Amino acid sequence: MATILTLTANPLVDHLTAGRIAGNAVNRIGHFTTLAGGKGLNMGRVLARHGHRVIATGFAGGPEGDLLASLTAADGMEPAFVPTAARTRIGFIAIDPEGGGSTAVLEHGSTVTQAEMGTLMQRFRALLTGVDLVLVGGSVPHETCNGLYRQVLDQCALASVTCWVDAYGVVMDEALGGANPPALCKPNKQEYGKNGRRWLPARELHLSDGANEIKVRHPEGRFRVIPPEVEARNPVGSGDCYLAALAHARLTGMPLIEQLRYAAAAGAANAARIDIARIAPADIRALIDDVQVIPAAE
Repeated sequence: MATILTLTANPLVDHLTAGRIAGNAVNRIGHFTTLAGGKGLNMGRVLARHGHRVIATGFAGGPEGDLLASLTAADGMEPAFVPTAARTRIGFIAIDPEGGGSTAVLEHGSTVTQAEMGTLMQRFRALLTGVDLVLVGGSVPHETCNGLYRQVLDQCALASVTCWVDAYGVVMDEALGGANPPALCKPNKQEYGKNGRRWLPARELHLSDGANEIKVRHPEGRFRVIPPEVEARNPVGSGDCYLAALAHARLTGMPLIEQLRYAAAAGAANAARIDIARIAPADIRALIDDVQVIPAAE
């Protein structure tokens, strides 16, 4: 199996529960599941369940940062976080078990100093040795980190390691406009925005739209990927599962069409569950036959 390095610059300790939340009321629930949150960690959790070696880096501070590292290790990954003076953020997500949607409360990221940024880049460069793929996911915690993904891509280019980026905002624009743009990006429809041309530097693009079809631009052609229909319970993390499954399929040598089918099945499998990015290969395989991949006009 492969060695994958994930970067989650703005992780969080997530608290997940199943229950309907009422406004202006005291809500009592039975149980919270605590998990390491953030796009890179969601992707890493899925890849670890496929047997890959996953190294997880990013910022982590305070007791919450210690908990994040423990949760990451429990998920089969190797935590390699950089400590920060500011504590790691926390979040709460309540999923209505009867299909009534979800309620999320998430903290913003905290301040990161230039010294901490420098330490992360040193750690990242050291971790690149022997890595087959880098997966960068999510937001950055503070404006001091706006150039982070561009720097990461430059380091990956120097080390001849492929880097995929799933992000948005200023940090994504800088990554696309740098000397070494991402090999692959996976924006959703909102992140893609009205100016699609800004995504052209990415060699490969996967444009998602919730449970609707994914539009793929690949060097071998363009494709429409139609996911299987499932009873959606919690869509959070489905895009991360799609990208993780795509990485697994590509790293293990599946043909392109099978890669796309495997990825779409993973996203749907996650949406059908209440937990986040805890799908297993068997969950994905159960849905593969229901995925359609249609060549699209250039």
